[in-house]
Amino acid sequence: MNSDLEFNKNNFQNLINTSEEAKFNEVCALLKQDLLKALKVASSTFKSKKYLKNLLEQGLATANASEIEIWLKYLIPRLGFRSVINILEDKIVHQPRQVKNALYWLPKFLKNQNEKELNLLKNLEKKMLGEEYKVVSQSGKTYKLILRIKSTGEYAVFGGYQLGSHGSGVIAEILDSQNLYPTSGVKLVSPGDLEILNPQPYND
Repeated sequence: MNSDLEFNKNNFQNLINTSEEAKFNEVCALLKQDLLKALKVASSTFKSKKYLKNLLEQGLATANASEIEIWLKYLIPRLGFRSVINILEDKIVHQPRQVKNALYWLPKFLKNQNEKELNLLKNLEKKMLGEEYKVVSQSGKTYKLILRIKSTGEYAVFGGYQLGSHGSGVIAEILDSQNLYPTSGVKLVSPGDLEILNPQPYND
């Protein structure tokens, strides 16, 4: 099957009748031509979660911060929210930026009033923050990572996440630029607008 051709009903039917491996190879080829079409085909034809997981891992490795929303849109319904969370948890240490990109969009795919999914999301955020916003020295001393808001140049520390239907925002607690003491100021910023600077010791 040639993925340069229009993916019509005949192509679709033929793909349904092929092996999961053949479907995966065809979808990977189609991804180079049309991301949206490839994900629609994968969502409609894959039976094995193994290949759906492989596809999501490929998306995490290659998609930018905006594109990953599309991958999640088509793969979460097939894999399930818990499975996606588990995949992301396994990648926190080695692919933190990719996990961070996905984490921004995950609240959009929460089912209404689903407390279990919300708890899974919160636990992922806590684990992510443990990797990204804190470091522990060999002596066991814990340090707080100072953030810089790129758009304004202000310094801040992490104050939590605010979940929303269009993604999550980071609550930044603003610091005095001279002595890095808290100012009581708070801003909600995009995760992509934050730069992590040198760690400072926890004194509280």
